Amino acid sequence: TFAMPSVEPGAIIEYRWREVRPGFSAQYTRLQFQRDIPVQRVTYYVKPLSNPYITFAMRYHPFQMENPRFAKDKNGFYSTQVTNVPAFHEESRMPPEDTVRQWILLYYTEDRKLTAQRYWPDYGRRIYEAYKPYMKVNDAIRAAATEAIGTATTDDAKLQNLFNFARARVKNAYTDEANLTAEERQKLKENKSPSDTLKQGMGSEQDIDLLFGALATAAGYDARVVTLVDRSDMFFNPNFTDDYFMYPTNIAVRVGNEWQFFDPGASHLPYGMLAWGEEGVDALISDPKEPAFVSTPMSPAAKSLERRTAKLTLTEDGTLEGDVRIEYTGHLAAEKREIFDDDSPAEREEFMRSDVRGRMSTAELTNIQLENISDPAKPLIVSYRVRVPGYAQRTGKRLFIHPAFFQSNQSALFPTTARKYPVYFPYNWSEHDTVRISLPAGFALDNAEAPQSLSGGPLTSYTVRAATADNGKTLIYERRFQFGTNEVLTFDTATYPKLKIYFDNVHEQDGHTIALKSAVSPSE
Repeated sequence: TFAMPSVEPGAIIEYRWREVRPGFSAQYTRLQFQRDIPVQRVTYYVKPLSNPYITFAMRYHPFQMENPRFAKDKNGFYSTQVTNVPAFHEESRMPPEDTVRQWILLYYTEDRKLTAQRYWPDYGRRIYEAYKPYMKVNDAIRAAATEAIGTATTDDAKLQNLFNFARARVKNAYTDEANLTAEERQKLKENKSPSDTLKQGMGSEQDIDLLFGALATAAGYDARVVTLVDRSDMFFNPNFTDDYFMYPTNIAVRVGNEWQFFDPGASHLPYGMLAWGEEGVDALISDPKEPAFVSTPMSPAAKSLERRTAKLTLTEDGTLEGDVRIEYTGHLAAEKREIFDDDSPAEREEFMRSDVRGRMSTAELTNIQLENISDPAKPLIVSYRVRVPGYAQRTGKRLFIHPAFFQSNQSALFPTTARKYPVYFPYNWSEHDTVRISLPAGFALDNAEAPQSLSGGPLTSYTVRAATADNGKTLIYERRFQFGTNEVLTFDTATYPKLKIYFDNVHEQDGHTIALKSAVSPSE
């Protein structure tokens, strides 16, 4: 960073900078042309590797831009230049940056001139042969598979037992739960087979996946290594015939006539789910003869649930106080576990305080507890005691309160009327809220109108209910929301106005105010 003297808001600044990376390999280098400021001219100079004994040559592939030509320059360098590049501005819920901004990929490869129809089957065969030793079954693996399956009889029960066995018997050496220093990780022996992984009880995420694949094979299933493009970074384009974006990350197991996908090495996800970037994508199933692309399924909204409950008491001065419990499952839980994974208990508590204060600045949180942080088979649970002075507004005999406690003061999801990039939701999700508010003595609902439910067809639903209990002494607010289908949730800019209207309506109903009236005036 640098500072420029005498710069004031509204000033037009022109400056240039130069970045040099001596001795840096250009293999799989992403050259960014578009930045968060307008660029008048950007020039890259690259010196390709030159060796008569190497058959690989430098190549490049443009993304979201015309094909820039590299021209021969001085001292063995080649240069390319682009002018008048507009600024890149992020938008809410947009696709991954490198799927919408301008850049090129530099890489080295042989000029095999294979079409996509020839390249990917060839790649799938090479993956199969490369990973065959790491899926090898021996007596130790057969015995382990028999032990793991136990008395299970159905395919799902057997595979879940094998999944849990691989995850329980082998620690991921690269997670905090392993309690290893960087030096200790360096000293670990390389696992050259599934039996090595089982014997050492320690390995990488891929080691755990391969062990599961070998156990499934030993149990009589057809198990294969799967490669795919993680859509949290990039969308798969089969016409880009290089394996840079492809990762051998999962195991496919044939059950009946269908392939099912597993990733026991992903320590934050439960059985039956993949990382969200690996769901809803074309996965290449390796095979010695005929590799094939198969789409991985999207987890339904019910699997990624945020269940929130609050038991609160409202005082006549507008202070709201009580106990909150939030349960996260699926992808929602995985995201929270990623956040909490490297944090200390104090940092986790501070995260929760900041998260709530982001909506309610006067909120005071105490007795913060987190459960099941390292157990993906169970919901991640967050609970705390909260006190919010001034939550309800007092005017004369009336108190005005937002019953949607968990959405109070939340910003609109799509604040702008115009949009440049598509809307992209990473995964399906659902929300269940139950809020119970004990009303102050002498107060009752003042001709309150209930918030309205909304219909979004098969894609989404939003239902709310407000009622009283305990002879009008308790306000009960229930909210249910779900969003998602069995396809990746991408919406083009033409669909954006309708999508914005729907979410604006949800935001309006979440901000619904209920009036309470006291039979006694404040001065009495």
